Amino acid sequence: MTFFRSTSSMMWIGREKERKILELCKNHIATVVKVVAEMHQTFHEFGKLNQKKVEENFKKVFEYEKEADEIKRSILEELSKGLFHPINREEIIRLILTADDIAAHAKAASRKLILISPKKVNERLREVLKVFADNLLKIAEEVNNAFQTLTENPQQAVQASNKVENLEEKIDDFRVETVIPEFLVWCEESKTISLCLILKEIIDGMENLADKCEDVADVIRDIAISYA
Repeated sequence: MTFFRSTSSMMWIGREKERKILELCKNHIATVVKVVAEMHQTFHEFGKLNQKKVEENFKKVFEYEKEADEIKRSILEELSKGLFHPINREEIIRLILTADDIAAHAKAASRKLILISPKKVNERLREVLKVFADNLLKIAEEVNNAFQTLTENPQQAVQASNKVENLEEKIDDFRVETVIPEFLVWCEESKTISLCLILKEIIDGMENLADKCEDVADVIRDIAISYA
């Protein structure tokens, strides 16, 4: 296994601790993906007009986000114990804090969705939001794939990170070309400013989630290229 190395000695510092933290990082990102997966399911239940299921799924989003946060704290606690080269520590912190933002945006979007009755949103926009959520799950899973392959196959991690970047561009195009136009039509028809504002925040949060996935992929790619 090759991974973090000191820029001065080109050797690992605290191998056992690094392995432990890397496993925690893998668990953290995998749990973040679970948050996104439950958010994804929340939007699908919204599309089915199932308000009760929307609320139930948000509880799962909340639980997984809390679990991811606990793993993040464990990683930070391990890092605070020393035995780590400062550069390695900085990279791991960048990685987990940015990944944590993915979970935060997924949780925020799901929380706001329960404030809107599905019946108040037309079928076309509900379907568009489902596709948006599908794309977000896909990009989050690709981020997870990039990290899971990082220690064993840095080149594959770079390729997966590049795929994340391409997915983010497609998601942004979908938002601009499809989501926003449908949203504006719905706002014009609904004439309910409060609901329009909430849904706009949801859409913005979903786009921010995709952006954070790209940011995590950038960190993974930097590590793979510099420390392979």
